[in-house]
Amino acid sequence: MLATSFAARSLLRHTRPAIAALGVTRSASIEPYNDYGKALFTGRVADEYLKKHGSSGDILKDPSWVKSHADTVAKAVLDW
Repeated sequence: MLATSFAARSLLRHTRPAIAALGVTRSASIEPYNDYGKALFTGRVADEYLKKHGSSGDILKDPSWVKSHADTVAKAVLDW
């Protein structure tokens, strides 16, 4: 997931033709995406929820968590 204004502009650029095909016309605006990427499951936030599931935020520092701790992280994200 890219948390950049480039990602938001790209999303708008790719959805504009689909909206036009529906007969809906409006100006695309980046404003609805200003908060995109501000709520991230990292650091203290992740640590708080992962502790409830018997782990810590440190597991997210190692990319292998997707193989060894995926279920734990998924449960924590659902609680978040």
